[in-house]
This record gives sequence, structure tokens and C-alpha cells, in this order.
Amino acid sequence: MLLFAAGIILSLLGSLPPGIISLSVAQTAIERGFLAAMLLAMGAAGAEFFQAWAAVALTDWFLSEPTAERWFRWAATPVFFSLGVYFLFFAKNPKTRGVAVEVSTAKQLGKGVLLSVFNLLAVPYWFVYVGSLRVSGWWETESLTSTLVFSTGVTVGTTGALALYAWLGQLMVQRSEIAARHANRVIGVIFLGLGAKLLYSLLQH
Repeated sequence: MLLFAAGIILSLLGSLPPGIISLSVAQTAIERGFLAAMLLAMGAAGAEFFQAWAAVALTDWFLSEPTAERWFRWAATPVFFSLGVYFLFFAKNPKTRGVAVEVSTAKQLGKGVLLSVFNLLAVPYWFVYVGSLRVSGWWETESLTSTLVFSTGVTVGTTGALALYAWLGQLMVQRSEIAARHANRVIGVIFLGLGAKLLYSLLQH
């Protein structure tokens, strides 16, 4: 039960700050509605189940390679900058929907999985925190059951955090048409900020 709770808490801490997946969920809620956004969220959360599982299996290797996280950060930085430029200058303004639109379940789930795969920072995040649980004594013995419990907690926590972004996207549509029309610019600025923060942290070491 402690590992399940740890999975939920750590996934909430990782998913609540704005990122590739959470901002995509919010934008989807604005453009296509809450159902489409939740399908996207569930696809991403499902993929993160396997990312957490892989982190458990490879923790010892990752802890022995201190430069690995730095390389992941270097790889993620241009992704954030590219997304920021795209949303600021090339993405079309989202059109808010007054009525429900047709949603492809498979397409939205698949898009969520793809976003999770390209969320490069998730990999070092789970390696570091799984390693911390092991070192601190919270996770003394690795077994199939404990890995399953932890990864399930991760999925639940991620789904909850992304559901919040979906709700915020819907709230934006209901409260302000102007804010919804400028959502791409806001998202673009956030991505550029995240990229700048990553680059600054890398150049400081």
C-alpha cells in the first residue's frame, strides 16, 4: 500500500507542473471537449505505467550512470523550444466547441501514448525517484507484485493530474472565449519557459 501511495504522490508531483502532456490535454479539452482530453490522458497514463515499470527494472544501471539524466535533459531541451515556437507562430487558434464533436477513441489513446513516449523527462524522473525509494529503505525488495503496485499507483496519479488539466481547459471554454482563442500563445510561452529553464540548469553545471 505504501508503494501504491508513493506512485500516486510522485506521479502527481511530476504531472501537475505544465509539460508536454498536461498542456496537450488542456488544449484538447478546449478544441475537442472533455471526453477527447480524458482519452488522451488515459493513453499517456497507460504508457507511463510501463515507463515506471522500466525504471524499476533499470534503476541500478541508471544510478551507476550519473551522466544519463544530463543527456536526457539535453535531448528534451530542443523539444520544448520547438514546441514553443510551433504554438506561438504556426499552430492555428483553437476553435471552442459549443456542442460535442465526434471523437476517435483509438486515435486519442494512441496520441496520448505517443506524447508519453516523447516526454523525455519522464524517464530520468522515474529513475531518480525509484532509486530514492530504494536507497531510503521504502522499497527494500524488488518483486513483480511491488513493481505492479507502484506502477499502478503511477497510472492513477497521472490520470488524476491530467483530468485536472482537462477540467481547466473546459473551464476556459466556458468562462472566456477570448482566453480560449489565445490558448496556443499561452502554451507556447510556457514551453519556451520550460526549455529556457532546462537550458539554464544544464549550463550551470
